[in-house]
Amino acid sequence: MENRAYALAAGLFTLLLGMGVVAVALWFGGNTVETRTYTLTSRYPVSGLNPQAPVRYRGVTVGKVVSIKFDPVETGNILVDVSVEAGTPLTKGIYAQLGSQGVTGLAYVILDNDAGKSEPLVASDGSAARIEVRQSFMDGVSESGQDMINNFNQVAKRVSLLLSDENQKQLVSTLRNLDLIAARVATLTNEMTPTLKGLPALASNAGVAMKSADTLFSSLTQRLDTFERAAKGAEQLAGSGVALSETMLSESLPRLNLLLDDLVVSSRRLDRMLNDINEQPHSLVFGRNPLPPGPGEPGYSTTKSAR
Repeated sequence: MENRAYALAAGLFTLLLGMGVVAVALWFGGNTVETRTYTLTSRYPVSGLNPQAPVRYRGVTVGKVVSIKFDPVETGNILVDVSVEAGTPLTKGIYAQLGSQGVTGLAYVILDNDAGKSEPLVASDGSAARIEVRQSFMDGVSESGQDMINNFNQVAKRVSLLLSDENQKQLVSTLRNLDLIAARVATLTNEMTPTLKGLPALASNAGVAMKSADTLFSSLTQRLDTFERAAKGAEQLAGSGVALSETMLSESLPRLNLLLDDLVVSSRRLDRMLNDINEQPHSLVFGRNPLPPGPGEPGYSTTKSAR
């Protein structure tokens, strides 16, 4: 009888203990917080994201990932169902990104709002509201790194083509030509040095020639003015009568003749100077060419004179 009583007590204790464990498990495993389900739509890979991964809204954990599946309607689109606490202030400007948890590589969901959209997020057809998943920072860096590698490969190919044997020969030939040109420029500079030194004197001679021309033109102008005054005097004398005409013939006409002679001489000088400028335009800067030596002068050649 005693053995049966011990066995019955042990069985009851085991049964009660099992029921207590099940009750505690149900109490701890039960969800006492009201939640709402949202669907994340992603065109980007969701590597490292698993069910039960945390969902954080501006750094605060507000839910978890329920399931991950492909969109049966749109090919390549990934649907991620998340459970979020009902009090989370999600608006129509909400978007999602994937973050990485330290060195483990496991991903979690980051929720954030765009500024300027404060209307609550509510599904229009009664199903779970959808939230767009944007490219994460690491995905952007990876894509930029891939583009950088592609660009570097293209640059490397172009540099390799630029440094081919044929291009190297052309480059060496170009450098040699540049060296020759530099040497010629240096020689030309040395040859032009005396000419450059003589430029001030040539400029001075040109200034003197210009001053002479100005003097000649002013003299001619004065002569013309004198002739004009004489002509006016002649007109006045012509109206004074016969007596004054004899005085004009005896006094004014000789002066007028002298003025005309001076005007003719000045005109010839001007014509000679213009002919020299037309034949030797460089004489204004470099001066007139020297005359050939005559008999008895150094450099005189009888052969040239015979010709």
